[in-house]
Amino acid sequence: MRKKRSLRDFKSVLLYCVLLLIFVLFGSVGNFGGVLAISVFSSVLALGGSWLATPVAFLFSFVITGKSGMIASMAIASIFLIVVLLIYKGFDNKPKYELPLLTLLSLIGYLLLGDILAPNDIVRQAIVSAIASVLSLITFIAFRAIKNKGLKVKLRFDEKLSLTVCVTIMGLGLCYLTTPLIWKTISVFIILLSAFIFRTGITTVISSAFGISFALYYGNVSFVALFTLFGVIAESFTPFSRYVASATVVASDYLLELAFSVYGGYAIMDFIFIFVGAFAFCIIPTKFISRLKEKLYVFREKQLERQSINRNRTMVSNRLYEISTVFTEMANAFVRFKKSAPSESSVTLSIDKELKRKICAECRNFETCKRTFKDSSPFIGLIGIGLAKGKISFIDLPKELSQTCISPNDILYATNRMLADYKNTLIANMNLSSGRDLIAEQAVGVSEVLKGLALECGHLLKYQTRLERNLSSALSKCGLNVLELLIFGEGENIVVSIITDMKEIPIDKFNYTISSVVGLNVTLTEKSGITDDKTFLSFSKSADYDAVFGLASATKQSSSISGDTHSVTRIPNDKFLIALSDGMGSGENAEKVSSTSLSLIESFYKAGLSSNLILKTVNKLLSVNTEDTFTALDISVIDLKTLSADFIKYGSPYGFILGDDGIKIVEGNSLPLGILEELKPSVCHTDLHSGDMLVFMTDGISDAFGSSSEAIEFLRTLPAKNPQSLAEEILNKASNLNNGKHLDDMTVLAVRVFDKFA
Repeated sequence: MRKKRSLRDFKSVLLYCVLLLIFVLFGSVGNFGGVLAISVFSSVLALGGSWLATPVAFLFSFVITGKSGMIASMAIASIFLIVVLLIYKGFDNKPKYELPLLTLLSLIGYLLLGDILAPNDIVRQAIVSAIASVLSLITFIAFRAIKNKGLKVKLRFDEKLSLTVCVTIMGLGLCYLTTPLIWKTISVFIILLSAFIFRTGITTVISSAFGISFALYYGNVSFVALFTLFGVIAESFTPFSRYVASATVVASDYLLELAFSVYGGYAIMDFIFIFVGAFAFCIIPTKFISRLKEKLYVFREKQLERQSINRNRTMVSNRLYEISTVFTEMANAFVRFKKSAPSESSVTLSIDKELKRKICAECRNFETCKRTFKDSSPFIGLIGIGLAKGKISFIDLPKELSQTCISPNDILYATNRMLADYKNTLIANMNLSSGRDLIAEQAVGVSEVLKGLALECGHLLKYQTRLERNLSSALSKCGLNVLELLIFGEGENIVVSIITDMKEIPIDKFNYTISSVVGLNVTLTEKSGITDDKTFLSFSKSADYDAVFGLASATKQSSSISGDTHSVTRIPNDKFLIALSDGMGSGENAEKVSSTSLSLIESFYKAGLSSNLILKTVNKLLSVNTEDTFTALDISVIDLKTLSADFIKYGSPYGFILGDDGIKIVEGNSLPLGILEELKPSVCHTDLHSGDMLVFMTDGISDAFGSSSEAIEFLRTLPAKNPQSLAEEILNKASNLNNGKHLDDMTVLAVRVFDKFA
């Protein structure tokens, strides 16, 4: 607690030391400058300054500036202002735009007494008093902006203008108090510092304000142009080197004097003082200036926009998670309320009851049969045979029933009809159960995808503001015009979003520049037009590897359409999907089954579902169909970040991996999709190397070679470089082995993976 109090006391002492310096600088402007200090005094009191420290510093400043004769009149003015402001405080109010009038009223004593040590000049005193009263409003606006906003909120135009006026007066006061050379040293230092910290344009305005002080002091407006040029030079050279900018400003001061004789002669002291300002800027550690730049940039960042993005991501994440829970509950409901098939015993009793009610109850021999069979039923055994065979005939009738029953035809007809109804109901229940299972599994899959999206959106984006500035500068140097720039994420998850108005967009140049700044190999992932003259670009880390493919195929000679279909596409998370489907037989139906299977698989993979769920779903959809709709399927999913690959085979022939270390065979022993409702594929995982070639083929090709060993011997004779040439060579060889005939649909798909940056 004591440390906090001492720190607060130190800050207060430092604040009033600065205030004393401002009083001195305002009071040093010309012979009547002492009066201008009253404007600072009135505005500081109005903003809540100390009732004791402020007047003490104010009156002491006249001692420092050697204007002790004004202390009496200024003491009267300060007492008047203190009394008036205390009255305002008593009414819980503060003066604002009436402050100039109060300041002018406080100077009545000055107009009467003047400066005791100097003769009175009532006209000049009245003019200076009027200037001081107007200046009180300007200082009030400037000091209020510093007190309330600091560097956290962007200043309004009137606040910027008021600050500029205050800086000009303080600079002019320093010139009168000491020498213009000191103000020149300070000006050059601030100009170079602002060029390093602020964006283009701000430094030029600041340097112009410094030039006004010199113009007023020397009575020569050329100094405004001179210092404005300092600002332009500093802004032009600082992006390349702050040391070059400093040297150029110093050199330009001398050269401009030679060209335009601004100073009327260039002395060694002129060089020394401007050199000191530039040198002071050069010796400041870059780390310190960069840290200061970071702090000064905080209030300029669009925090609301960035916060809104993160807030929306959180809201979307929560909503996605809630929706995923709905799908999970749907899946549980399908399982919980799943109907089980009736048992054979219950079916037997139900049919037996129906036979007795519809046939026996209306039979004239009912009483005889009732006495014969007593408590037992003659139909139980018969129904059991019917359930086993699916249908009954006369030879299935029990002996005692055939001897007693006078309506055996009716019994047989009714029993077979009810057995048929039971079979149809059983099939319908099985299809319904399978459909329920399918929907439940899909609901679980959708739930998992939504949970993954919720988790991804739940991570708040980390914005890279410093990197944004570095990249903006680099793009500008390369001649790439960027209107807006946003970078978020970290590590390998960095995303760079850009809006540009360039008509011709050099994507390669953008990729190279962004990659060099962020330290990652990036690539364009999204491009869209915003307006007629603005385009949105998004860049993110590029996978280190890529893939190219080649395809060769031939249709069975007796068929017009091939039953072989293929898919080669990118799926989320920088993965490459390769799928080759061989439909049952050839022709239109085989092509329909094959293409439908691939279309489903491709869509499911792009949606982010798991391989297990995708293949189980497609298999079930094919198997529940009443037609013979099954297909041999060859799938590979390659991760282009790590070059790991998964191979999934359903009844497909062998495949190959051709690499520098030899030829590997990929085999499977699973049945084709659609034959059985529950079917497990052959799955294997391997790591690939840059330059490896993957070869997939349908059975039309593999049957032509006869065995995998013959295919391997042929592949060893081929250069595994161009996938298209390799696929065509394999197809031609298979055709030649069949004496030029295409006995089946024949397809070869070759894929080569490679390092993009090698």
